[in-house]
Amino acid sequence: MRVLILASCAYPKNNADVVEMLADYAAEGGFEAEAITEPQDLCSALYRDPQSMGVIWTDSAGIASVICRNWRQAGVKNVLFVLLVPVSNPTTIGEEIAKRVQILGYGADDVQPAPIDKIEFIARLAALARRDRGPAVERLVKLPCEAVFDAASGTVAHPGGIVLLTQRETSVLELLALRQGSIVTKEMVMNFLYGGRDEPEMKIIDVYICKIRTKLHAALGGLDIIQTVWGRGYQFIPDGFTPVLSEARVRAAG
Repeated sequence: MRVLILASCAYPKNNADVVEMLADYAAEGGFEAEAITEPQDLCSALYRDPQSMGVIWTDSAGIASVICRNWRQAGVKNVLFVLLVPVSNPTTIGEEIAKRVQILGYGADDVQPAPIDKIEFIARLAALARRDRGPAVERLVKLPCEAVFDAASGTVAHPGGIVLLTQRETSVLELLALRQGSIVTKEMVMNFLYGGRDEPEMKIIDVYICKIRTKLHAALGGLDIIQTVWGRGYQFIPDGFTPVLSEARVRAAG
């Protein structure tokens, strides 16, 4: 899992040092860490990579609350871990707890006081990663015609048998299902599959989508579950729909 780190503190202005420290901690725990300099860039990065985790180091409970609220409203479902630095003015324990509770109420998955011990930081990242994966049963997605997609095994079981998907095809369909109700761009799929490393040409996404549709055509009674939103990407339709063939495809089909 990638850990995307944003540090935004007014005093002292050592945000770069903080990010480097947290990145080193995360790397020791086996995570891939990346520094993000602006909140809007972190929001975009999280949305493109639904399996990544956002870590926010800040000395402002108000800023953390607004960030979490706005990102949740924007459809960001990633794990958000806030590390809150106490302000310079003395405050009571109750006031500090109230600030952390406020941030949790606005959408954070965990809020801890900063600075944080390296061992505890790694342990909390691991715990949040386990929680984000959830139990295996949550990876079962109901499809039309009594079919069920199992992302863990890469299969679609239906009354007539089982359809086997490749690892890439499984990942594509899983991402679309996770983002049900949202449009998934090709860039998001590329990031989900390759994480920016050794990426092939973008047209490979069209190939994966075509193969998934072909494999599931009979199992879903001719229905399609991946809708193309022209110029934007794809959208998962769990109840299925009847695909409309373009004139070119009709001619090609004979």
